[in-house]
Amino acid sequence: MAVKHSPTNEIHKGSKGGTTGCGFDTTEHPEHWKSTNERLTCNKNGCKN
Repeated sequence: MAVKHSPTNEIHKGSKGGTTGCGFDTTEHPEHWKSTNERLTCNKNGCKN
């Protein structure tokens, strides 16, 4: 599953209500995060590999 960060339009590995692969907490400002099936765009460790 992936989540999209709406202010940056970056797509991270993870799920809403948890933590992304690279460590962002999606429970902080939950209105900024949406579940998506789009391709990952985050190049940070944990999301890309």
